[in-house]
Amino acid sequence: MTPTGIINPAEQEEGERASGRNAGRPTRHAAAALPDRILDAAQELFLSQGFEATSLNQIAAKAAATKRTLYVKVGDKADLFAAVVRRMLNERRQRLRRAGATGSLNARLTRFGEDLLAIGLDPDVLRLYRLIVAEAPRFPALANLMEEELTHGARRHLADLLHDEVERGRLHLPEVETAAQLFVAMVLGPPQQAALFGLKPWNRMRRSAWVAAAVGLFLDGGGSAKDP
Repeated sequence: MTPTGIINPAEQEEGERASGRNAGRPTRHAAAALPDRILDAAQELFLSQGFEATSLNQIAAKAAATKRTLYVKVGDKADLFAAVVRRMLNERRQRLRRAGATGSLNARLTRFGEDLLAIGLDPDVLRLYRLIVAEAPRFPALANLMEEELTHGARRHLADLLHDEVERGRLHLPEVETAAQLFVAMVLGPPQQAALFGLKPWNRMRRSAWVAAAVGLFLDGGGSAKDP
């Protein structure tokens, strides 16, 4: 779904060619690579400059394309940003589909949690998160896009894993979707917050211990004593 309300009307005007590098008919290989080249350029500019400060002219120039080509291949600036976000997250969360495929319930959740934390602390993902937090007050659709990707991404994969465990009879959860959201928040919360604040990065040992504690608490439910 294309975010709305974040397109600068001036960006809709037809652009000139970005540079003389575009002269001549492109080869078939160059034409096939063009969409990725456009997204590569857009990603670099969005992450370094922010959404509002990045123009279609800049993206076109960096991708050695025309603004018209951007519209034809991907869309307007909102479409470009959405495509960048989806590509970034899709490339990284492929591992989540494999992380919890087999093993005991504890092992599946542990692998999922460790991979989720690795993705959440990826430098480019952190840059994307900072960008969206900074731009969200002016462009709420950016935050909506990120929430949509999380809902249909990491949390969706975890919910599928939990549903599978419920069907196997190894887990009892009245609200699987809520449980998935809580687990993701528990795993990502403090480690990602520390990284966003520029604090000392968590090493592998600390990350593993954190995920193990989160999985233990998630499965045990706190182990509260029953009333006598």
